[in-house]
Amino acid sequence: MSIQSASSKKGILSLIAAGLLWGTSFLLVDNTVDQLNQVYEGAGYAISLFARLFFAFLSSLIIFTVFNIKMIKSQLFYFKRKNVYILTLINAGGYIFQFLAASFTESARLALLVNASIILVPILSYLWLHESMNYRKISGILIGVIGLGLVTRASLEGELVGNLISLLGGICWALYIVLGRKILAQEDTEYTSLNLSLTTTVLTFVFLIPLLFIYYTPFTTAFTIPSFPWWELVYLGIVCTTIAYSLYYIGLKSVSATKTTYILLLETVLGVFLGIILGAEIFTIFTVIGAALIFASIIIINVS
Repeated sequence: MSIQSASSKKGILSLIAAGLLWGTSFLLVDNTVDQLNQVYEGAGYAISLFARLFFAFLSSLIIFTVFNIKMIKSQLFYFKRKNVYILTLINAGGYIFQFLAASFTESARLALLVNASIILVPILSYLWLHESMNYRKISGILIGVIGLGLVTRASLEGELVGNLISLLGGICWALYIVLGRKILAQEDTEYTSLNLSLTTTVLTFVFLIPLLFIYYTPFTTAFTIPSFPWWELVYLGIVCTTIAYSLYYIGLKSVSATKTTYILLLETVLGVFLGIILGAEIFTIFTVIGAALIFASIIIINVS
């Protein structure tokens, strides 16, 4: 087996693992936000998001330091690169929209809509990375747009806003995938997959510190709640953020942005499945048809 094929296989396995871990996050995000909203109406998404990224920040900082202890000064260049800060801003936007949307919509629909915007990835990859574009991909994109329209409009009363916010989160993740691939795909790149992942995670938490001041009272009193979902948020922070993103970047290093979206379809499937089975969430016939069109769209785009 050649070095290149071995690297590609490692990348695919890493992306599969990341997708499965992320797939478990949607139901937990929805549950923690809803649980905290019962105590602090309107602030549940902020408390849940801040706590998740706090645990991700601590674990990422520890790992970054341990892996770079012998040359920590030279590796601090990550915190001086403009590309890293742009990537971080997009990442922070995706998190804010996803957690805010969880206050308005169910986890299965959240998983579907947040990930449906990866339909944009082939277009962005064509423009930024010069990956191929053909009529099959174009037809897949059109099918996906129809599916998105059905899922978004076939909502229960009051969920339309949440669905639209979910789509904004999806747009952020689409930009995140393509820009991350562009940074790592440079032949003379000085970035490593692990350090880029850890750095963006640390900086994302720093960027969201203003939430602490906006929701000062809820944050300072939240820790006195007996039923505060600590373990769920620790899992979301360490497993679904630090570990999952590290695996994701390892995969993205050797796998194209378009193929990455196809592999991460696992995240959508698992998120929807857990929402329906464990969350007892109900889909209308229009939502089912829309979801089927979205899945078909993603498959058509990527096998082309």
